[in-house]
Amino acid sequence: MTLFLSFSVLSVKGENFVGVDYEIEGAGVGAQGTYLVKVTVVSKKSKVQNAQIARCAVHGVLFRGFVNKELRQNQKPLAGGPSAEAQHADFYKDFFSESGMSKNYVSAVKGSQQVVKSGKEYKVSTIVTVNKDQLLSDLKAAGVIRGLNSGF
Repeated sequence: MTLFLSFSVLSVKGENFVGVDYEIEGAGVGAQGTYLVKVTVVSKKSKVQNAQIARCAVHGVLFRGFVNKELRQNQKPLAGGPSAEAQHADFYKDFFSESGMSKNYVSAVKGSQQVVKSGKEYKVSTIVTVNKDQLLSDLKAAGVIRGLNSGF
């Protein structure tokens, strides 16, 4: 039971293709076609590259979803969860690589980064805008997400 519980916690942390432990939450209302989210990366260093934050933001929007407690918003994952990630693993491995396309759907809100030391680690948080409409459109075109018009 303990082993299963530990595995469950790791899978929820989303370490597959982004390579780090992160959290995602709603950060307000974005412009139409976007999500405004806060991504917190747990790191041994106090500086985290914007590309890493971007990969985590896209990964979270696709496979975790997020909650915004203030707005009482509960956004489900766009891709349907971890099983969708595993089903198209070859695509997502390239998509989330350092040179992959995932970072192209995100822009950071200037001045929003915060760094908090927590024990021997740092929690680096940044508010970002994720262009969910373009992301969804491109993933449908690539055949990794089904559109509403494509039957079951």
